[in-house]
Amino acid sequence: MKKLLLFFVSMNLFITGCSSDSDSQNIDSEIIANGIEFVPTKLKVSNGVALVEGEAALDFSLTKGSSGSSNYEALTFKINYPLTSSSAPNGIYEFGIGETGTMLFAQGSYTKGSTTYILAGYPVKVTALGNDKFKLEFQNIEAVNPSDFSQIIISGYCEGKFQ
Repeated sequence: MKKLLLFFVSMNLFITGCSSDSDSQNIDSEIIANGIEFVPTKLKVSNGVALVEGEAALDFSLTKGSSGSSNYEALTFKINYPLTSSSAPNGIYEFGIGETGTMLFAQGSYTKGSTTYILAGYPVKVTALGNDKFKLEFQNIEAVNPSDFSQIIISGYCEGKFQ
């Protein structure tokens, strides 16, 4: 009986000891793309290349599935903000053409399977929560397929730790 109990205790320690943080990113998400829920399984943020001097940039990536497969889904975008901003990167970023120095702007795309849409209008609100955690709020963003000009709307939010 002791051997059986010891076996179960050691198996439990082995199983819990082998889990990785990347498997459990603890993502809170309610994103709707074209009327269908998009639940990302991987969140990533990295320093981007700023478009103009005196600015900084962050590249965000929210993905699900394997790139190149029919179940692949990705929402990727870059935000640019002035280095002089005391609240950056917190802010509301407009997709599309913006005047440098007068507004915060972003550029990005949404991909489902093999179809890619360019994010073209309305904003994303970015809130840095500390410790690599962000909340992203998508405010009815227009996404346009450049090959046939079809449009979809992306709305909702995503919150979690970005690797």
